[in-house]
Amino acid sequence: MATPKPEKTFEQWQDDALSTVLSVTLDNTNPKRGRRCYLEDVANELKTEEGAQVLITRSTLERVLVARLEEDRVVSSGISVFEYLLSSWQSAQGVVANLSGAKGKALDPVVRAARIQVLEETRALLVSYMGLALQIPDMFPQSGRLGRSVIVDQMLVAEPDDALHQLVMDSWLPQIIKRFEEDDGLPEIVSVIVSELAVRTIIKPEFHSLLKPGFRRMLEVLEALTSHAAVSKALVHAPNFDQSEITGRMVQIRSAMGPFLALSGLPDSDESIIREYYADAPQRSSEDRKALHSSLRSTTQFVQSALFTIFDRLVRSGADERALTLRYTLRALATNAHRAAMQMDASKVVNDGFADNLAAVWLKLSEPFTQDPGLKKIGRVDPDWVTLRAMLGVEDGGLNDANSEIATYWRELTRVNADKQLVDAYLEKKVSETSSISTRPGFVADCFFATANALHIGLIATIGRYKNLLKTIGRMRNEIKRFEASPELLPPQQRAAFPIMMQRWKKQLHDMECEKIALDAHVLDPRRLCSILVFYRFAMCFLLRQVDGREVFPQQPFAMPQEEGDDSALPDVWRMLPEFLIEDVVDFVVFAAVYIPEVLMESTAQVGHDGLRTFDDILPMFIITFLARPSLISNPHLKSHLVDVLHMLTYRDPREGDDYVDTLGGNLTNLQYHPSVDRFQANLDANPIARAYMVPALLRFYVDVERTGASSQFYDKFNVRYYIARTLRSLWARGREYVKTTQKFFSQQPNSNKATTGNTSRDRRVIEQFVARLMTDTTYLLDESLSKLALIHELEHKAPSDRDQDVGDRLQEAERMANTYVSLAHETVHMLAFLSRLSPRSFQAIEVVNRLAAMLNYNLKLLTGPKCSGLRVRDMKERFAFNPRVLLSELSSVYIHLGLTSSETDNAQMESDEDQQAVTRFVTAVVEDDRSYSPDLFADAYLILERWSLKSTESLEKLTLFANKCKGAKVDSRLIEFLENNAPDQYLDPLLASLITDPVRLPTSDTIMDLAVIKGQLLSDPRDPFNRAMLTVDMLEPVPELKQEIAAWREKMVEEYAAVQNGNNAE
Repeated sequence: MATPKPEKTFEQWQDDALSTVLSVTLDNTNPKRGRRCYLEDVANELKTEEGAQVLITRSTLERVLVARLEEDRVVSSGISVFEYLLSSWQSAQGVVANLSGAKGKALDPVVRAARIQVLEETRALLVSYMGLALQIPDMFPQSGRLGRSVIVDQMLVAEPDDALHQLVMDSWLPQIIKRFEEDDGLPEIVSVIVSELAVRTIIKPEFHSLLKPGFRRMLEVLEALTSHAAVSKALVHAPNFDQSEITGRMVQIRSAMGPFLALSGLPDSDESIIREYYADAPQRSSEDRKALHSSLRSTTQFVQSALFTIFDRLVRSGADERALTLRYTLRALATNAHRAAMQMDASKVVNDGFADNLAAVWLKLSEPFTQDPGLKKIGRVDPDWVTLRAMLGVEDGGLNDANSEIATYWRELTRVNADKQLVDAYLEKKVSETSSISTRPGFVADCFFATANALHIGLIATIGRYKNLLKTIGRMRNEIKRFEASPELLPPQQRAAFPIMMQRWKKQLHDMECEKIALDAHVLDPRRLCSILVFYRFAMCFLLRQVDGREVFPQQPFAMPQEEGDDSALPDVWRMLPEFLIEDVVDFVVFAAVYIPEVLMESTAQVGHDGLRTFDDILPMFIITFLARPSLISNPHLKSHLVDVLHMLTYRDPREGDDYVDTLGGNLTNLQYHPSVDRFQANLDANPIARAYMVPALLRFYVDVERTGASSQFYDKFNVRYYIARTLRSLWARGREYVKTTQKFFSQQPNSNKATTGNTSRDRRVIEQFVARLMTDTTYLLDESLSKLALIHELEHKAPSDRDQDVGDRLQEAERMANTYVSLAHETVHMLAFLSRLSPRSFQAIEVVNRLAAMLNYNLKLLTGPKCSGLRVRDMKERFAFNPRVLLSELSSVYIHLGLTSSETDNAQMESDEDQQAVTRFVTAVVEDDRSYSPDLFADAYLILERWSLKSTESLEKLTLFANKCKGAKVDSRLIEFLENNAPDQYLDPLLASLITDPVRLPTSDTIMDLAVIKGQLLSDPRDPFNRAMLTVDMLEPVPELKQEIAAWREKMVEEYAAVQNGNNAE
């Protein structure tokens, strides 16, 4: 019978269990020594120590472990320190599991508890040393993989049932968190692990590309890590979370969260998106492209949802962690501000994917207050946030921005209505007041401004590059088409290589088209755009609240702010707001209106009082307010963007009878208008603010845009005025309400107290300046349009043998300019024709009537005379939208509107003497134009209008009546010449050398001029023509004595002239 094994003492069990866990032994005779490392030095030390047993116990455990880690054989084994520790920990974990399970239940409870305690202490010690190995990899001699690599390998195991993977995620991670959370070492450990994940995300395509499944595993691991509150808290405090020296492009590479934020399907984030996913997209059907887009959008949604979950945990970790997360975001945006610049070096800033994901995260964080139907937290968004939070130091309640990148960025931002000097003065004032400020901006304000800034640097910047790409594609297509049709336009030295060049160009075009389609998946994603519109709805309400007369919008109805005569009267807090808050809203709406207007219409959620809707109520109010109160915004380019929105959402086929010309060209019956146009116009019709302020605001901005301060202001103004003209055309065509508003605005009298916008004298100045600008524009645009068409006619009729590269370049340039100028000219002439009918007195004013008549005569002669044949170019209506017949019809209408009284045109009651004098003044001005007027001028026009049925019989009769009035208006040009030749110098205007009739003194230069001449001059340039000092009409000083003197002299000279003429006739 076998002898039973003697019962092990606790010390013997302890030695055997720990030897097994650590794979070591202190007994050279141990039969299991072959599988265990014999620690001879430790064994000898223990033998010499008094009373010490040569056993591994709780008291000797750490000595044994350290000795094992320092063994040279560890290095030669190829197993790293961390791998050994992890393996030992796994073994200890297994023993604890056995003791806690069915096998352990057979033991005495006291013995069982003691054994478990030993193993738990061993496990804790191993966890401690694993943490140290992660923090200090070279603490012990080793070979093989570093701890960070070992642990991340286990975390990223693809098989979720892997035993060690489950142990690491479910047991090891909580244990190491518990161990190092207590002594503040957790941030360093978390930093090491997250950095290893980040490095793999960057360098390994299976983790970086959204076309491969690895990125999902990466985000799942990161989500699992941050599901522990302690890890989220530690991550924010990790050394590489927000290092001040990591800026620009490096943020997405070296910061802890950068590589994960860069996970994106945008083409500049992953080249395989274009090279593989969208490689043949240009040849695919639209349905196939939609399927590709849908799949990529779903993947992007997964990425951004995971990133939001992670960041949401970070900001919820505590107040300090929320501030640090905000600082990381703002620093990343500040050091990548060049993304929003017109010229950008992509290698120095984060890519579109990083910027887009960061914006998506903060957009999601802002949803609790932006999606609230009552917008109840809008009052928590402190408009002084930029000053109190972004620009102040941490001691004053700002961010702890070591290198001041954040403060510098926000300080240098363009403000709504303040220059740098005012910004610095306001900051200094706020710094001195910080001790008395009771409340600081909270997280709602932090979140609002961070989201707005992230969208500014992210999606809005990407949209700008997307539109530039579309322009480049369009230009390249035209160039390819042009050179394929006419290879002779190429320089002789390039013609031989033409096939190779064309192949290369088409390859470039194909690549750009693939990139454009790839961008479509993101910038035209309806789900994303709708969420962004929700945020911009909140932003519009916030901005309107700042200028609301009662500062209670949107909880109560909006009150239009009072007109400020001086910018300095504006509240400082408004003037200091970043300009991009307004600019981005406008740019986004313009983009959506052009490319995906359904997004605007789908935003039906109601907020604020009376259930305000974004597209129907808030957007019209936003646009009209800032156009009607131009002093609120100092940047004229920003105001012009407001006009862009109105134009995009109102322009349609006006159908204004025989004077109609569609500058888009083509067949009117084929024009399609998106339902958004009808809906937006219907909302404008129902909006009392729009009905009262919109037309005056557009007319006023037509004047103000004359000077933008930019070097290109001369050309910029034409584009803005073109959109204003088209917008007004659509409004006038829609209903009589806007026509009445326009007529009321123009009919204001100087001394009336019934101003349409609150200031009669200002409105009268606007009217006078508008008429002058409209007349000047018409003159210039018609001249440029017709001269370019004449040049095209000349170049196109050259013999093929005479055509060279220079001719081709000149022709292309002339075509480009004609395309622009002809459209501008048509719209401007149409507006002139319409307004001259609506308010003729404004165009019959003495200061403009002579120039207007000369312009009309010159162009009418050009369109009806022999030079007209030189304007005929091939396919001119399709290529340039040029319709000379309609142009002739509208110019003829101006003569009728200004040269006939209402009784002669509409059988109305007799006009006042002033109206009769105004008509006579225009007729006289037409006849006095010696350069272009002749009695046959209107006869030639009549024949063309009648031949092509451009005017009704009634209109032709009116034109004949006007022509007869001109023939009856005898102007003795010799009398005028006689008076001017004999007049003393002081009776002649110093600019035109014409006889002064109403003398005024210019106080700025003490010069005497004729009132009509100087008023006309000041309408174009508000400066003294002799010394360039600022001068207004109100400053002019009448000289009644001189007026009487000139009148008496003129009467005397007229009698003298008559006597001479009578004598000559008698002879």
